[in-house]
Amino acid sequence: MICRETTIEEKYLETFKYVPHQRGLYVIINGETVGFDVLSLEKVYEALHPKLVKSYAMDAILEDKQKSKISSSDKTKAFIEKARRCQEKKYKSVGQGTDHRFEGKAILGSALLYRKKVIHMAFFKDAQSSKTGRMSSYSRRREFRI
Repeated sequence: MICRETTIEEKYLETFKYVPHQRGLYVIINGETVGFDVLSLEKVYEALHPKLVKSYAMDAILEDKQKSKISSSDKTKAFIEKARRCQEKKYKSVGQGTDHRFEGKAILGSALLYRKKVIHMAFFKDAQSSKTGRMSSYSRRREFRI
């Protein structure tokens, strides 16, 4: 019998399992908010959950291990407030709906709306140092917002 060691990505997936009716996730790494994703359909989110967890896990693995002194709940509130205050630009989507792009101080976001309903929304911390081109990380996905 050959035993295989569990990968770090598999450990993240075991720890952050899909919860029934879940439609998004809010990610904090080392006490810092790095982003969130929300989808309109539970089934779509359920299918994407492993990929989203892995994309954030990639950056968590590579992040400095410095712990913040400010509480995560305070930072969460501040991040949501920054998202709320972003400047918005609207574009006709390549497919159906409207593509909304958001930019603010140290934050980027995007949303796809169809018939006034959010199909997918994602916001990310905008850190110049994270633009290194890591495969499948949240910072990489942030560069190619939908």
